[in-house]
Amino acid sequence: NNGGSTFNSSNKPTLTQGQEFAVHFSSGILAEAVTCIIYVPVDVVKERMQVQSKSRESLISNKDSLRKPQSYHYNGSWDALQQIIRTEGMKGIYRGYWATLASFGPFSALYFVFYERCKVWSKEMLQDNKTDNSDAQRMDDGDLPLHYLVACSAGAGALASWLTSPLDMAKLRLQVQRGQTAAASSTGQNTIYRGMFDCLHSAYTKGELFRGAGA
Repeated sequence: NNGGSTFNSSNKPTLTQGQEFAVHFSSGILAEAVTCIIYVPVDVVKERMQVQSKSRESLISNKDSLRKPQSYHYNGSWDALQQIIRTEGMKGIYRGYWATLASFGPFSALYFVFYERCKVWSKEMLQDNKTDNSDAQRMDDGDLPLHYLVACSAGAGALASWLTSPLDMAKLRLQVQRGQTAAASSTGQNTIYRGMFDCLHSAYTKGELFRGAGA
């Protein structure tokens, strides 16, 4: 039982469209989950360094402030990474992992799906184009000309980016909120969003869900 798959003349399994979607979508999610293991700690350190710098500038520009100055103890990115791990553990360095995955995971998943589907359409178009035998001949090897691959990649990326722009917007707002919370002693900001879904709901009610989607 091949679960609905068929075999072509080269004895290679051919997946149904539903199976192809599941494979490409899950591959994108898995790839992003692994990538975030490296990306999120870098993002956390960058966020802490930016907050520290902005907090220092705020205090310097407001010399009459009665607030107690924040203690600045990060002497660079490597020092920040070490101190966060030592004081907050791995939970601290991976703070925001799930929010990041919820934002970038669907983008990567949809990108893989759209990219592979665009390549299929391009191959079908070239094979049906009887006037360009050179391009059609290359389809025997399962390859596409470079300009077709670039077009497929750009189109897939643009569509996936537009569809997932609300998730990216929510991640950015939550990231800014975390930075304001970390520097609360100098900014006096309060927490607004309780999580990703709360942020998306707030943006939806204000008509801001796709704001900046075309940027």
